[in-house]
Amino acid sequence: MLIALRSKAATWVVKILFVFLILTFGVWGVGDMLRQRVQAPDMAEVGDVKITGQELRTEFDRQMRQYRQVFGENFDNEQAKKLGLLDRTLANIVARNLFDIYAQKLGLTASEAQIREQIKKDRLFQNSVGEFDLGRFAAFLQQIQSSEAAYVEQVRHEMMRQSVADAVAVGAVAPKALVERLYRYRNETRVAETFLVTDNAMPEPADPTDDDLKAFHDAHQELFQAPEYRSLLLVHMTPDQFAAGLTVPDDKLQAAYQERSKEFDQPERREVEQMVFSDEAKAKEAVDKLAAGADFAQVAQDMTGAAPVPLGKIEKSGFVTDLQPLTDAAFATDAGQTAGPIQTPLGWHVIHVLSIEPEQKSTFEEARPQLQQELVKELAINKMIDTANQLDDAMAGGASLDDAAKELGLPVAKIDQVDAQGLGPDGKAIPEVAGNQLVQGLAFSTEVGTTSSLTEDPNGGYVIVRVDGSTPRATRPLEQVHAQVAAAWKSAERDKAAAARAGELAGKLGLGGDIQAIAAEVQATVATSKPVTRSGTDADAHVTQELAGKLFTLQPGQTATVAVDGGQVVARLKTVNDANPTTDSAGVDALQKQLDGAYQGDVAEEFGEALRREIGVTIHQSAVDAMF
Repeated sequence: MLIALRSKAATWVVKILFVFLILTFGVWGVGDMLRQRVQAPDMAEVGDVKITGQELRTEFDRQMRQYRQVFGENFDNEQAKKLGLLDRTLANIVARNLFDIYAQKLGLTASEAQIREQIKKDRLFQNSVGEFDLGRFAAFLQQIQSSEAAYVEQVRHEMMRQSVADAVAVGAVAPKALVERLYRYRNETRVAETFLVTDNAMPEPADPTDDDLKAFHDAHQELFQAPEYRSLLLVHMTPDQFAAGLTVPDDKLQAAYQERSKEFDQPERREVEQMVFSDEAKAKEAVDKLAAGADFAQVAQDMTGAAPVPLGKIEKSGFVTDLQPLTDAAFATDAGQTAGPIQTPLGWHVIHVLSIEPEQKSTFEEARPQLQQELVKELAINKMIDTANQLDDAMAGGASLDDAAKELGLPVAKIDQVDAQGLGPDGKAIPEVAGNQLVQGLAFSTEVGTTSSLTEDPNGGYVIVRVDGSTPRATRPLEQVHAQVAAAWKSAERDKAAAARAGELAGKLGLGGDIQAIAAEVQATVATSKPVTRSGTDADAHVTQELAGKLFTLQPGQTATVAVDGGQVVARLKTVNDANPTTDSAGVDALQKQLDGAYQGDVAEEFGEALRREIGVTIHQSAVDAMF
């Protein structure tokens, strides 16, 4: 019914209904209640600063967008709260306010010139040669839906917070003795001689008895699990299903073209390059040189130390308001000519218009294919929504999903068995389910014997699922997986034999045996590893992290074995290479900076706790819980 209300809200029936409801509210005084805005509770207070629910919601939603890029669109608020994301988000806002209040108390500020330089140094706004790109900056502001003034203010606060943090961390350095000791520990390396005893080199085990197979099957049930399977009835509506046979008459296409003709026109575009100066005098000097006939590129190189910064092909509507003087000047200058100085919050600009592409008007015939496609899609979507409403109403009236779908001519998919990944018992993908997270989610979140709600598909359309039955996750019976159990049993027997043989050969090797002769007993090739650290690896010599860890417990000549895919590695420690910090000043300096950063982080955290006690922080947990 909600779908119906939304799609038909513009009809005269619903308008009359809304008028009636408004009059009713007026009689009962609800209008007065609505006019009195209810003040939403604050989430926290930092000193006299109040953190509103909207502020927390905005920051939390931004964090959720980043997490969903990693965990997928099904990552929800409850999962985020369990991971502590909500608490960390609020803590970050509190910390920012604590540092802001302290910076204000100290009278710290940042000048416009400092902020401008900070923005120019941001790699996000630099082109491939490391120069500030105004076009990238403008696009970024549009993407985050911020004005330049608001972003400048944000950078100002960040710079002041960083000033406080830097001042607090001064002198927090790791002791030299600790740095050198850790350097020796991390950079000591060891070299081993190794060979691989493969499972395939072991004799073929005798065929297992029935008792062997039963015992193995009982002991390793996790290897022979069947997932939960569900039987479904599925209706998936998409606009394409309703587009067949739909056309839009020429008069409607013509009317749409008249309304939207500007969308199909190519506006005038100008290719522009620029040089930017921090003060007007330098910009005027550049303009004077250009007026005397100097080359724009040469003036830029001489006066800024770099080539002109390309702005690309710009349109009048392509810039944010704060940069409007720049685009106005570009569109008031002829091709091949220069203009300036032009002041913006980023400095003083001198521009060069390289070329002009005139405005190009489209014709109806050129726009017709796109208009036809778009309007047909609109008709199909409206038809789909009407059908979805009818399906929703029919089921609300007691009709079953299959009967209602049949009455409306909707395709119904009956799926006997499918797992949560969209696979059938044979391991093959079920097309209606596999790859569609919404369908998979509804199939396994809807209780057996019930029907899900009619749900909008993020890719367009509607999905509704009825779960008719479920086969719980269970261990497959031995008779069903007899061949798999037999193969796994033989593989395990070869693993045991390889482990026993590797232990035997390692014993010989530890007594001073010849490694080449010992490896030849199992047709193995000896390899000498490269020097490895405690967490290092060397695939060519079969050195895994586990083996590297064992090597650091041995003395030269001692041996160790570890299991790897396909067999067992036998290793003998050959040499120990101590790390000397006096021969690697760059490495020691890097480690010093790393440890200093850790020390400074600890100091900053302690300082933050001191600010909490001094300024005062109150968290309204009940309000946070109510909002989220």
